[in-house]
Amino acid sequence: MHSNEVAKLAGVTVRTLRHYHQLGLLSEPPRRANGYRDYSPADVARVLRIKRLAGLGFPLSRIGDVLDEMDAEGNATSASALDELDRELALEIERLQEQRRTIAELRAEHLDPDLPVRFARILRMLSGVDTLADARAADRTALIVAGHLYDDEALGELERVVERISSENLVEAMEELDRRLDALTPDAPERERAALAEDSLAALAPVIACFDTANWLRPPTDREQFLDEIAFADYNEAQQDVYGRIERGIEAVMAERTQREKAAAAPSQVIHGPLDPDVTS
Repeated sequence: MHSNEVAKLAGVTVRTLRHYHQLGLLSEPPRRANGYRDYSPADVARVLRIKRLAGLGFPLSRIGDVLDEMDAEGNATSASALDELDRELALEIERLQEQRRTIAELRAEHLDPDLPVRFARILRMLSGVDTLADARAADRTALIVAGHLYDDEALGELERVVERISSENLVEAMEELDRRLDALTPDAPERERAALAEDSLAALAPVIACFDTANWLRPPTDREQFLDEIAFADYNEAQQDVYGRIERGIEAVMAERTQREKAAAAPSQVIHGPLDPDVTS
């Protein structure tokens, strides 16, 4: 039989037959004098078996071994292979169901599909930001990268920060600080820089209270450094200087808090004075 006849009979394409040959799933039959390959009934049966196993979900990379084991050992091997395939398909179905649940959440809440659901919900809590399209162009890249790189611990802290900003009615104050920072020129005088850093720390006090000290007093991770580079890439020298002062101020608050917590946790020590010789005599 010619390849096109085998393909038509088996319900595959000639290209698929060539692919089976390339993978070693189907031996290449000898050619006739006219140059056409001559497929035998056994070759047709082999193609049909490959197609059947592929239809069940076996990857092509495994079908050759499965067929060889079935031919050598019979039903025991086929049952074992089916059990393994069933477990893999169950996991795949679970993964697909989770994907469908995520898609349903994205559609129901009109969230950005290119962001993790939890981060997209946090983003919506920000004033004036419903989707990524509402964010400033300068902030969009940083938000996308942060959304995908933040772990659960970082997301938890971000949720607390956003909720605190809302509960303390800090939105307008934060927006005003942002406007002042945006307006800061590269040659801004020391007095203006210091005032902005001081005002920012004062306004952020309720927010700083919900920060995790461990996250601020350890060396930054590569991921955090990369996020900082993105977030402040467009800042001029004065703006970066103010941000650095704010960051160092927060670290000082965190260090002071740690010291207080250690002092409170330390066992109290009773100081004994010298004994009165009249009492002990």
